[in-house]
Amino acid sequence: VQLWENGPYWATTNIGAEKPEDYGYYFWWGDTVGYKREGNKWIASDGSNSSFWFSESNTPTYNKSVATLQSEGWITLEGALASEYDAAKKHWGGDWRMPTKQEFDYLLSKCKWTLAAMNGVHGYIVRGKGDYASNSIFLPCAGYGTGTSLNNSGSIGGGSYRSSVPDSGNGLAWDLYFYSGDHITYNFSRDYGESVRPVQGFTK
Repeated sequence: VQLWENGPYWATTNIGAEKPEDYGYYFWWGDTVGYKREGNKWIASDGSNSSFWFSESNTPTYNKSVATLQSEGWITLEGALASEYDAAKKHWGGDWRMPTKQEFDYLLSKCKWTLAAMNGVHGYIVRGKGDYASNSIFLPCAGYGTGTSLNNSGSIGGGSYRSSVPDSGNGLAWDLYFYSGDHITYNFSRDYGESVRPVQGFTK
């Protein structure tokens, strides 16, 4: 779904989700496996781990400078995750990729955000403006993972969606963060488990 002129096409579901309102998988920054919530556990999407926990020690991109991330091949010279560490590219293939911080900034500034519920799941309807007012996506309040816990999901919680761009802070990366009171780009810890909403094409 294209939401503004010369913008990318946004997927209608998160990675690991069958429907727009499904939470899908959660990823630390640079992770391409993804983890789903089953009961009170994090289960790897490929079955490789049945009791994962989101932590600094399980996040090899944590506490690394942008220069180190580049020298180790995690990010490109342009400053975004390399294809082999892009969760959208790994799971969906083709031209799908993770959004950049700039594209999240545009999603905030160029679209209308409305709190809503879809089939009982709370989130935001994000709608284009002008010629794109008939186009929209739904972002569920999927929360985020720390340790073995899922935090802030549901009606009074929020959503935290990964971008492909690290912050200059050694343990941080940019994401889209929202809750019932606001929606912003924010530099969250790389070891948090967060949703990924893929895009296709590039902002011009």
